[in-house]
Amino acid sequence: MTIKIVTDTTVWLPKEIFEDYDIVNIPQYVVFGQESLRDYIDVNPTEFYRRQAIAQELPKTSAPTVGDFEIVYRDILDNDPAATILSIHVSSAVSGTVRSALPAVSDLPDAKIHVFDTRNISVGLGLMVYQAARMARDGATVDAILKQLETMRDTAQFFFLVDTLDYLAKGGRIGRAAHLIGTLLDIKPLLVLRDGVVTDYARYRTHKRALAALIEMVIQECRDKTGLQLGVVHGVREEEARAMADQLLAELKPEVYLFGEIGPAIGVHAGPGVLGVSWFAPRGDT
Repeated sequence: MTIKIVTDTTVWLPKEIFEDYDIVNIPQYVVFGQESLRDYIDVNPTEFYRRQAIAQELPKTSAPTVGDFEIVYRDILDNDPAATILSIHVSSAVSGTVRSALPAVSDLPDAKIHVFDTRNISVGLGLMVYQAARMARDGATVDAILKQLETMRDTAQFFFLVDTLDYLAKGGRIGRAAHLIGTLLDIKPLLVLRDGVVTDYARYRTHKRALAALIEMVIQECRDKTGLQLGVVHGVREEEARAMADQLLAELKPEVYLFGEIGPAIGVHAGPGVLGVSWFAPRGDT
């Protein structure tokens, strides 16, 4: 039985993992005015952040269409009619991606396709996709993989810092009240993903204090955990992100470690300057 993994470009994983595990990555759309660009195909992170910085109107995003999913699913099944497809995607609370995937599944009633809403984003989604791909290669059943993904969905953590709440507020990804407070008082918020939604977790007077608090929290939460999976991502902040990662790795011994730059589909909403950390450790492990 072949299990084929499909995800979307809100994920962050290194190119080598996509290639080694033959993971299909359906592009989101990044929209500058009237120009709609396929994420990572028509625009890469470097070009995106350059354009975002000078754009008179903030870019927007659009989820893959039902047709996009149908094309991908049919292509997989044309090559392997007996394949089981595990389609693992960004939180439905912040994107319409899952809502596009489900009708495509309905149009293929004889296919074995499972759509999984991770309630996660970026490298948090990446850890889950990578987990599924490794389990599939090791011969795990779809049910076993889905059970593990459910555990990760319920227990994985994703915290991040942003330079400004403007991008999240204008994109409707965070409440207006939190945006106003942060702007008026110049407070640096520490944000968390809760049930797939961006939530204000704590507030600090300076970025330095917020970053120190994030690092300390990750170390306290993850120290001595076996089976730890850890991901660090940034948006145009590589030097600081690597310094943060070095501090974490000096204290922690993750089984899986991912590091990279947030792509356009997430960068639209987080803006430049974002730093994020996601982690998962099996319950009961110390």
